[in-house]
Amino acid sequence: MKRFIFPMLLLVLIFSACTIKYVPVQTEGVTITDDFGVNRTKAYTFAAANEYWNREPQELTNYFTTFYVSIQNRKRDDLQVEMSDFGLIDQNGNQYDVVAQDYIENLLAPRQIDYLLINENEKELTDTEDFFNEQKQVMEKWRTAQNNLITYSFHFGKILPGAKKSGFLFFPKLESENAECELRYNNMSIKFIRLDEKKKQEKE
Repeated sequence: MKRFIFPMLLLVLIFSACTIKYVPVQTEGVTITDDFGVNRTKAYTFAAANEYWNREPQELTNYFTTFYVSIQNRKRDDLQVEMSDFGLIDQNGNQYDVVAQDYIENLLAPRQIDYLLINENEKELTDTEDFFNEQKQVMEKWRTAQNNLITYSFHFGKILPGAKKSGFLFFPKLESENAECELRYNNMSIKFIRLDEKKKQEKE
């Protein structure tokens, strides 16, 4: 078992080194709390952080830039939050919209199905039971992934007075050369800068 530990740790280190982290910038109307940029208005409190998705489906990090957001309704009336209320702007002014959950499932689910079909063709008839067990494990893993997407994604719609909603937003993956980006919600925005750029500026 120990011979597998080092390769796994190496993969984690490689992934960590290649993953880009954006941190919020304190600007007018934006405060920083625990790596979250926070906008407060009379109607709501909007907080966002560039957090990694570290659950199944693991492939998600290859395709999307993820933000964990929280919105608290401070009104006495319901607050309606829709997918179109958000936008991610890169350093060149290009806008990226939120990717819907069903698109993510359609993108990643076929990989599970292809895996099963390829392995089925390679199996001998004597391996039917082994294949069935392998198929069961793969599909259970996918069901876990679907459940995670439902549980941890941000759910759009009505927020009751005094209540809040929190969860992940998924945007198309930003190109690595983007030194900064801006997450917008309605007429509010939070600016983010790449962590290595921030450290470089602090040294100057």
